[in-house]
Amino acid sequence: MPLHKGNLSALKFFTAENANSYDRLVNAATFGQDNVWKKQIANNVKKSKIILDLGCGTGILSTTLQKVNNLGVVYGLDLKFEYLQVALAKRNDIPLLNATAEALPFKDEAFDSVVASYVPKYTHVDKMIDECLRVLKKKGILVLHDFTYPAIRVIRMIWKSYFVLLKLISNIVRSWKDVFIELDYLIEESRWVIECMNILNAKGMESVNCTHHTLGTAAIVVAHKK
Repeated sequence: MPLHKGNLSALKFFTAENANSYDRLVNAATFGQDNVWKKQIANNVKKSKIILDLGCGTGILSTTLQKVNNLGVVYGLDLKFEYLQVALAKRNDIPLLNATAEALPFKDEAFDSVVASYVPKYTHVDKMIDECLRVLKKKGILVLHDFTYPAIRVIRMIWKSYFVLLKLISNIVRSWKDVFIELDYLIEESRWVIECMNILNAKGMESVNCTHHTLGTAAIVVAHKK
């Protein structure tokens, strides 16, 4: 399967040059909402014993998952090896793997829950979901989170103005230039919520639900496997 254009963007966006600044950048750029969203993701799977953090990056969500469910085992997987190195430096008790979301190196029904933050827009959604459902146990929980293009006109205007500011900042923070210049277009073009909801319902998942957060700038999709 050819790489999704979002996958190519991820390879360009996340580099060895910006891996160490990612945690600070995502917290500042989302005005602290990243931590709020990740706590909400973790609360959906707080009773799970074996969890896969898909697209774990520097391990922010993996750490939150362990705090919420300290009896569970969290596995982290990410496309970028440099980001996994940062995650490993922060804590070495989370097994980490370097792989893609569309070809998971795990056996069938290996996890009680699979979570993915900021992943859907970068993938072939159908293939990613197929892989998530394959490694998910019966009665398991899938949680998908990502940015969304706001539906309310005035919020869109603010959102667009903010990205103009980020593009100006990119002249100073050069290691994030590609992200600041292209991310808004990627988010605006993505239809990941609709695609995920349609696919999950078509595959017979139960309790498929989407909640929108922070004035419609992010969404969390939750589904349960029969």
